[in-house]
Amino acid sequence: MMKLRSLSIFFPFYNDEGTVFEIISKAYDISPKVADTFEIIAIHGGNSKDKTFEEIKKAKVKFPSLKIIDKSDNTEGYGVIKHGFKNATKEWVFYTDGDAQYNLDELELLVKNHFETGADVVNGYKTSRGDGLVRHILGDLYAKISTFIFELPIRDTDCDFRLIKKEFLDKFELVSTDSSILGELIKKLELSGAKFSEVPVSHFDRKYGFSNYTPFGLFKEKLFGDFKLYFKLRSIRDGKAKLRIIRFGSVGIISVIIQVTLFNLIILSTSIKPFWATILADQLAIFNSFILNNRYTFNDKKYQKFYPKIKPFFKFYLIVSITTLIQAFIVYTGNLVFGYSFFVSNFFFMVGILVSFVINYSFQKRLVWK
Repeated sequence: MMKLRSLSIFFPFYNDEGTVFEIISKAYDISPKVADTFEIIAIHGGNSKDKTFEEIKKAKVKFPSLKIIDKSDNTEGYGVIKHGFKNATKEWVFYTDGDAQYNLDELELLVKNHFETGADVVNGYKTSRGDGLVRHILGDLYAKISTFIFELPIRDTDCDFRLIKKEFLDKFELVSTDSSILGELIKKLELSGAKFSEVPVSHFDRKYGFSNYTPFGLFKEKLFGDFKLYFKLRSIRDGKAKLRIIRFGSVGIISVIIQVTLFNLIILSTSIKPFWATILADQLAIFNSFILNNRYTFNDKKYQKFYPKIKPFFKFYLIVSITTLIQAFIVYTGNLVFGYSFFVSNFFFMVGILVSFVINYSFQKRLVWK
């Protein structure tokens, strides 16, 4: 197997007394297999309630080259990983959690993938989760929301099993003070020009202790942190990408006004069912959305004419038609369960619009305006 020239490995430890020595020992075992030279860094990421820091110091006795960063006064939660990046001195940086839920042997998969693809960032993605059902569901939901909001180049933001070329880390500062630092890290690496690749990795149940976050607490922290982060990142995004989702949303609001107006005119003045009213009301909104998104959101020079070109418009119409059917099905299901009333129809009509918004944006930017 080809080796990296040099590698820094760091782990954030917090209330991880039972896994500290195991994971540090494993790091010293795997490192010579993947790199010519290496350093191991242990971060004490907070005022642990157990003997985590004592275990780190014991590991230092067996492995004198171990570097220790004591952040017992840490108030940034998982944001403490920024100190690992700052103190890494080698050409490549790898980090993962200190709770031993990942298999360090799989670092070889990341290194192998780098040599096969030339990627500057090789990120793992979990093939399964060694967590409870609620954490699993919320984790997957957050990954999809985060990927959508920031247009991230990877599928699993939460998978802290990543290998990064340090020259890209040196191009920016991390400013997040909570777990939203993960979205910031990935987005800033992308904006710095890093090439990404992904590798499936294993994820296991905890061997010791409990998570320092409740599932809902972590979900809320990341969601609110990402909201603040979105506006912080505006200043470093290129002009075309700035607020693109906001522009897309503005076009969507105009289309929604058209849809809602026609939808209610139809159901109030005719005997047409809400399902079919949804589809009919959407047709004018579709044409309007294409024209405005083409000129205002994506600013595609190839299609800068008042009338739409057939091929891109066909793709656009196909995507929106599918989401319209999804929206209509949501309205139909809502009426079926809760009855045919003006309020129920409009409530599920708006739910369908929100679902359609996410699907439309994700597919349009990939298939229509690439």
